[in-house]
Amino acid sequence: MKIIIVEDEYAAASNLKSILYDIDPNIEILAVIESVKDLFKWLKNNNSPDLGFFDIQLSDDNVFEIFSMTGINFPIIFTTAYSEYAINAFKVNSIDYILKPVSLESVRFGIEKFKSQENLKGRLSEYKLRKMLLELNKLSSKKYKKSFLVHHRDRFIPVETRTFSYFYITNGVVYGVTTRNKKYVIDYTLEEIENQLDPDYFKRVNRQYIVNRKSIKEITLFFNSRYCLLVTPSSPEKIVMSKTKSSQIRKWLES
Repeated sequence: MKIIIVEDEYAAASNLKSILYDIDPNIEILAVIESVKDLFKWLKNNNSPDLGFFDIQLSDDNVFEIFSMTGINFPIIFTTAYSEYAINAFKVNSIDYILKPVSLESVRFGIEKFKSQENLKGRLSEYKLRKMLLELNKLSSKKYKKSFLVHHRDRFIPVETRTFSYFYITNGVVYGVTTRNKKYVIDYTLEEIENQLDPDYFKRVNRQYIVNRKSIKEITLFFNSRYCLLVTPSSPEKIVMSKTKSSQIRKWLES
C-alpha cells in the first residue's frame, strides 16, 4: 500500500509514520508533505498514492484549497485537532476523520475501512453522516482543561489553566510558565496540552511554544521573512515564527 502524509508538524508526522509501520511493515510512505504548495507540486509530478493522510490546517493554507486547484482521485483520511472542518471533510472523498492526537487504534480502523471500502460503498454516505454528527455533538460539548496538577517541592498543587502565559518544550521536557513567572514541569506532551486547551485563548505558535493570547505583547520582524513573538513574562528563548504562522496569529488576535 502506497501512502502520502500531509502534515506540517514533525512530531505528528513521525508518530503517524511509526503507527503505520506498526500496522503493516509493508506500507510504503511515498512522501511527507508540509504545505498546500508542496502538495500541489507533488501531485502534479507523481502518480497518485493508494491512500492519503491529510492534516487540514497546514503552514500556508487550509488543505481543502487543494481540491479547488487540482483533482484528487484517491481516498483520504483526514487527521486534525480542529472539529470545525468536519463537514468539509465529508464533502470530499474521505474515508475517515481522525481527531488528534491520533492513536494506533484509530489509524488501524481507518486502514481497515480503506481495505473494505468496496463493500461499504452502498452505505458509506449514511455511515459517514452518522459518524460526523456523533463527532460534532461530542466536540460541541467539549470541556477544556481548567487546571493542571503540578509537582511543587514535596507535593502536588493545582494551577489554573488561565494563569499560564505559555507552555514550551526544551530538551524533551515540557514547562508551563504562569503570569507571575513561576515555572512548572508539565507531565504532558505539547500535542496533548494543545488538545486540552481552549483555542480561543491558547495557540500553538511553533513546534516549541503554545501561548496564551493575553501574554502576547507584540510581533516583530526577525529575519529571512520570519517573525518573533514577544510575550510576558519573557520567554527563555526567542519565539520565532514563519511569515504564514505570523499571519495566522494576527488573525487569531483580531478575532
